[in-house]
Amino acid sequence: MKKSVLFLFLFFFCAFLSAQEPLNFTTKDGLPSNHIYDIQEDANGFMWFATNRGLVKFDGETFRTFTIKDGLPNNDTWHLELDNQGRLWYFSKSNYQGYIQNDSIYKFPILNKKVVSPTSISKSKESLWFYGQGIKTLKENEFKNTSITKNKTVAEIQIKISEILKRYRLKRSETFFFTNLVTNETVFVTAKKQYYFDENFKLLQEKNHIIPAKLLRTKKSSNGMLYNQIAYVGFDKGLLLVDLKKKVINYINIEALAGKPTFSCLKVKGLKDEIQVSFSDNLLIFNYDLELVKKYNFYNDNININKGRYRDSKGNIWGRNFSNGVSLWSASQLDAQYYLKNKKVQKINYIKDVLYAGVNNDGFYIKRNKNRGFKPFIRLVKTNGEVYKIKENTLKNEILFISAARSFRYKNVIIKPMIFSSKYSLDSNWRMGGLKDLVSFENTDYFITSIGVLKPTLKNKLEVVYENIGLSKSTVFKNKVFFGGSDGLHKLNNPTFLKEKKGNSLLTVPVSYFLSSKEYLFVGTDGRGVYLYTENGVIHLKNTDGFSVQKIIKKEGHLWIATQKGVHQISINYDDVINSKITNSFYDADGLLQNNINDIHLKKDTLFAASDIGLAKLNVDSSIYKNQPKLYFKSKKDTLSYKNVARDNISITFALQDYNNQEYTTYQYRILPTQRQWTSTSAKTLNFSNLSPNLHTLQVKAIDQHFNQSIKNIYLNVLPAWWQTILSKIGFGILALLLFWLFILLIKNRIQKKIAAKSEVEKKMAGLELQALRSQMNPHFVHNSLNAIQYFIQRNEVELSED
Repeated sequence: MKKSVLFLFLFFFCAFLSAQEPLNFTTKDGLPSNHIYDIQEDANGFMWFATNRGLVKFDGETFRTFTIKDGLPNNDTWHLELDNQGRLWYFSKSNYQGYIQNDSIYKFPILNKKVVSPTSISKSKESLWFYGQGIKTLKENEFKNTSITKNKTVAEIQIKISEILKRYRLKRSETFFFTNLVTNETVFVTAKKQYYFDENFKLLQEKNHIIPAKLLRTKKSSNGMLYNQIAYVGFDKGLLLVDLKKKVINYINIEALAGKPTFSCLKVKGLKDEIQVSFSDNLLIFNYDLELVKKYNFYNDNININKGRYRDSKGNIWGRNFSNGVSLWSASQLDAQYYLKNKKVQKINYIKDVLYAGVNNDGFYIKRNKNRGFKPFIRLVKTNGEVYKIKENTLKNEILFISAARSFRYKNVIIKPMIFSSKYSLDSNWRMGGLKDLVSFENTDYFITSIGVLKPTLKNKLEVVYENIGLSKSTVFKNKVFFGGSDGLHKLNNPTFLKEKKGNSLLTVPVSYFLSSKEYLFVGTDGRGVYLYTENGVIHLKNTDGFSVQKIIKKEGHLWIATQKGVHQISINYDDVINSKITNSFYDADGLLQNNINDIHLKKDTLFAASDIGLAKLNVDSSIYKNQPKLYFKSKKDTLSYKNVARDNISITFALQDYNNQEYTTYQYRILPTQRQWTSTSAKTLNFSNLSPNLHTLQVKAIDQHFNQSIKNIYLNVLPAWWQTILSKIGFGILALLLFWLFILLIKNRIQKKIAAKSEVEKKMAGLELQALRSQMNPHFVHNSLNAIQYFIQRNEVELSED
């Protein structure tokens, strides 16, 4: 790549990081040591740090240290490398090397248990090699030497290299050669040419280029091979990137980029989609076409020598050194711009394509579109330099700059001090107070001062229209003048002031800002949020309660408010105005210098936020504010089983994988299928008891300040006790049926016995009755009856005998 093209990339893609201080993590936060060798993100998005006291995993909240007790061969681990299979390789001076996967350490011996100290790493999508007393790769669970050319010893290779140097008249001191470990091809690079040879050292291709010869004579600091067969060689003053597959070379003038004659600690990392080059105060991002995508400069960041930088998949930049631990610049911080650093910016306003800023005890600054920064515009006396207003007076086509020290009118490039205290005189014994605001209405200027509201008379005197020492704000709404202050809202019914009727809640709420629209007068208050005033009454936006509002902007059906707790967007629901919801919020984690915001201005998608330590500029529509929060459960399994006593004491811990924004994310959970409604929680450990035996789905939802949300599931398999199993239930059912059948038989038997007993009783009763009848019969009657029957039989009168 030509130098002109390179610097064109630098011009468009350079990010200067000198405004906001990074987060810093040291041993006080949980690191085992402040001596950090290397930084690497693993396949799951967790950050790892190589230290002289072990390997450290950081999940955004806690640091977990792995040492020799956990299986590391050496605590003093200096390099980390992620391969294409998601394994995180570690390297140290040891007779074992290995990788970490799923928090488990795997280590493999070096052939013959030799102690090696790997000096360079090479990798492809399938394999990984390192150089330590030869080129080694993992084979059959052991690191073994591998030949870089087919069937040739080291001595034979050295002879071939010497022959090539002699044949092409190449100086060894000005020639660099590198072997493609995937194809075993070798490239020789000089200041003017590239020579590509196959594995048998047969010339394949010869190409011309221009590289400073002095570069190749300088000390080589590092080398290796990245994905896609990209080789790199770092020298003291430059870097070569060689595409061994496409046979393309790119020379980077490190000395020119760093602005220094030399640099230190060059580190090159090949990630899945980009190449990162870290050196001195810089971090370069290349794509795999060897094009420079972005450059970061870290000037005056208070990090010692031996620096290194790393950009993670979320766009955060991590810094390391050998004494101060780890530093973090968030992606939102990198995306923002900062002005007037360490100055108390109290007011800002964008008027006629110009941005103005008022700085306490300093003055007013101006930034035009073509200017990168602010320039002084009006200086103030350093004492009592409170800035109250920067506002446009459309009736007089002028801009008002109002402060406690002095106030000014700006019109047609002319700045005129508003010295009304000498121009006008009070027609009584009033003492002139400082100007806090001015409003023009019906050709009259109303001055809001520390003693009340004043207006000029025809005799160049000031008349006290309304005495009130707490007023500081003014506006015109529906052809009426309103004033606000520490005791609430006031309205001018010309020529006198009237407070709103008693019982109006605004009477007891300090007013801090006015925004007038066609439908409402939006009133910002100190501590109670936003009220909407109409002639019919007052509506309180209850979701803003607790905010001290310093500025209100209305844009496309939304309100933007500057508060002591960040900047918030409110979507106005005209069907239910009271319950209008906050739909977006911005905090220091999003790039603001601090959460206590004095003033804001919104131009299209660009938000300017003034604070006590400077002015921040950020793009509220940036993609970095649209990323879903990444939840994870600390359990390694996605299905957990519980039985016996454990069923009554289920504890599930979840966490948020966010290294910058843990404070402003809220959480909800529910258990399906029994619970459909979400339950809010502030704890990240959920405890359950008495869950019914079933496969339950625990869902946890994370909602960040931009109302991006994500849901993570984990399955809780509550195993039944032996009496709750299906077989037990079937057995209990059969037993119940058997008992029921026995019960029926018993009842039937008892009934039969009762019937038999009854029959026996009846039989005995009949016998007794017969016996009683017999005992009652007259023997003479029986004898006479038998004689009569005999008589009729003898006379053949059978029917009469039967009768």
